[in-house]
Amino acid sequence: MAANRFTLKGSGVEVDYTIGITPGLPALLYKEGAFQKSFTEAEITTEDTGLGQLVSVSLILSIDTGGKRFGFFLPFIDIARGQTATFHTIGIDEMFSGPDSVPHRPSRWRCFEMTGEAQSVIVPL
Repeated sequence: MAANRFTLKGSGVEVDYTIGITPGLPALLYKEGAFQKSFTEAEITTEDTGLGQLVSVSLILSIDTGGKRFGFFLPFIDIARGQTATFHTIGIDEMFSGPDSVPHRPSRWRCFEMTGEAQSVIVPL
């Protein structure tokens, strides 16, 4: 059975992500220091790649002054319900300027290692 709940930690970032949760409920919880933000499935972008599934969210978004995005790669993990699998992956964040940013700067990317735990759980309906 495919894992659908993931907990990741690395470089001061903590993520709790559940695939297939009831629409409208938080599917991804992001925490970095005192900053916390939750996202529904509609606010999460996923792309299947040769490296795994890329999951990304907009942490801070301002059309005029820029913002910050975060993403991570999820490997496909097949696991029995009630079991836990540990994995390593990469987290990526991007700080970017908007058209009204002074001074206007190019995007800044940061990649960092994350350790994760995967589970197969029954999600609330």
